[in-house]
Amino acid sequence: LLAHAGRVAAARGLPVYLVGGFVRDLLLGLTPDDFDFVVEGDAPALARALARELGGEVTTHAPFGTATWLGPDGAAIDFATARTEAYTQPAALPTVRPSTIAADLQRRDFSINAMALRVDGEHRGELLDPFGGQADLAARTVRVLHPGSFRDDPTRLFRAVRCEQRLGFNIA
Repeated sequence: LLAHAGRVAAARGLPVYLVGGFVRDLLLGLTPDDFDFVVEGDAPALARALARELGGEVTTHAPFGTATWLGPDGAAIDFATARTEAYTQPAALPTVRPSTIAADLQRRDFSINAMALRVDGEHRGELLDPFGGQADLAARTVRVLHPGSFRDDPTRLFRAVRCEQRLGFNIA
């Protein structure tokens, strides 16, 4: 899947990254089971191209620039257009705008989930870690990225506790 996604994205000139839990678990030596791709470009189009090549079905979520590809083996893979988010009020659904991978990582919940591994073309294998996620993995710390994080999305509180418990980390 990674090779296919990288090849199809490179042919379209789309930088594509694995993000979040996949990268965190890979760096911890765990078997990643949460494939989330972020595309600097049209993520639903990339998901549809992969479905044409490999089979399966794609469900798009246009307001968010996302798609879920249900592969022939039944595995669900998420694709998201790199984006920024704005919240009109606490816990509201965000308004999203296409953006860069750097801006996309900045909007995430915790430093350990704000890393990206590029999977396309000559940049394949490059790791982006702008918020010290690797250092927090080594320190076994769940650290929120910005002061408004829990106001924007209160469910992040539950995710923090889940990470703390599942990984044996401490919440900063």
